[in-house]
Amino acid sequence: MATDVPVVVAVLGNLADGDRAGDTVDELELTADERERAHRRVRSRGNRELIISLERGEELRDGDVVYVDGEIAVVVVAAREDVLEVSPRTTREWAIAAYQLGNLHRPARFLEDAILTPYDGSTEGALRGLGVLARRVRRGLVGERSRPVTHQPVRQPHQHRND
Repeated sequence: MATDVPVVVAVLGNLADGDRAGDTVDELELTADERERAHRRVRSRGNRELIISLERGEELRDGDVVYVDGEIAVVVVAAREDVLEVSPRTTREWAIAAYQLGNLHRPARFLEDAILTPYDGSTEGALRGLGVLARRVRRGLVGERSRPVTHQPVRQPHQHRND
């Protein structure tokens, strides 16, 4: 007997926006890497199996409602991970920390009061050496991402000369 597995093609909302507030929540715990992958099979804590099939480049966020089964909302929860929590105290330290993380090609998530990046001992040492507070913690790797800006050249149609 085959069972149909629901396919998630779009996020239905986010709990932070008040979406589905009255529903019972079934948590779908995912790491940052898992939230970034657009296509994958997952299972919630309530044992609901789903296939995530989002558009390329779309990423799940902590609190996203991905499926509703009656009065139960399946909601993404950021898994606790080994994270370096960078806590700049001044504008100068924010600039130094962001520059250093970018220079080291480290993924970063920005919060109001901290920068999060996957833990790496050499990154921690480099930041501390620059006088920036950084500590190793276990928490969800969440926050706003900053991605490189890429400028793709505009394709000009080429012409053939008939001489």
